[in-house]
Amino acid sequence: MLGFLKRKTKKVSVSKAASNKQKPKIQIMPVGTVVHYYGKIHVAIIEIENDCISLGDILFIKGHSTRFRQRVKSIEYNHQQISKAPEGYQIGLQVGAKTKTGDKVYKELNA
Repeated sequence: MLGFLKRKTKKVSVSKAASNKQKPKIQIMPVGTVVHYYGKIHVAIIEIENDCISLGDILFIKGHSTRFRQRVKSIEYNHQQISKAPEGYQIGLQVGAKTKTGDKVYKELNA
């Protein structure tokens, strides 16, 4: 092929600082463990081992095959709606994804 027909291309490099924008780290604190999951109604029973859970908190649930976060919209203890659940309670939370027994529950601190 003729050399003068070839197009010249410029290599454009992107600076590493622009491409490696880091998200701020979210601080989490372990709160409890999933002890049971009801699949038909999408409710996880969580035993609170540290601190407390309140309405509006953002929880991060992590396990072997589970990893999601969600805001607490309702908490039930003994089939009664409560607004805050202290340490030692076993509560029911409606969750948006499937959980398994033994999954760890974390609370976001900078929410």
